[in-house]
Amino acid sequence: TPNCSSALNTLTPIQFLQLLHLVLETASPKDAAMSQPVIRLSSTHKRLIYLVFALLWMSGALWLLSHYFFAIEGDFGPTPHPLEKWALRLHGFTAMLALIAVGSLATHHMRLAWSRKQNHRSGMAMLTLNAWLAATGYALYYFATDDNAAWLPLLHWVVGLALLPALVAHVVVGRRRTSHGRLQPKKQPRVAGRPGSTSASRIGPKSNL
Repeated sequence: TPNCSSALNTLTPIQFLQLLHLVLETASPKDAAMSQPVIRLSSTHKRLIYLVFALLWMSGALWLLSHYFFAIEGDFGPTPHPLEKWALRLHGFTAMLALIAVGSLATHHMRLAWSRKQNHRSGMAMLTLNAWLAATGYALYYFATDDNAAWLPLLHWVVGLALLPALVAHVVVGRRRTSHGRLQPKKQPRVAGRPGSTSASRIGPKSNL
């Protein structure tokens, strides 16, 4: 009708999109419910996360081995193993990828898990570990001196070794809670009445006698 057309013409683009979204949700409530964001990652996203953090952990462990155990004795004392330099380069590269990976989890995975209180304790532990490693890694790159060489690297790699076990624990706890929630049957509400009745619809109206 002319009135509807004039009303639509006065809508802003944002209001029109909101109206269209409301119409679609009303027309297909089942599909709208199925399209709600979920906490679990897709298979590709999950594999990329695992790959990045596995490379990050292994490159850091390789640097530790080459730095503390594979040093080469030279004419003027111990010299770094050639593997140490490449392990450090790989570790720095995967550290940047890890920051991107953590950022990719913030939009749905972290936000929904926090709002729904699902596995948020181990998730907060993982987030704290990553923040600590990012801060100490930054300090090692820009503020490392001979004065803090005895303790600053220690603050980084001790926590770094705990990152992979913490990630495994976070995944295992999340899967157990998810499977437990799926297998646990929903309890039917009990209503006072004759034995065995589980809903108010089974209880007939009282007699007026």
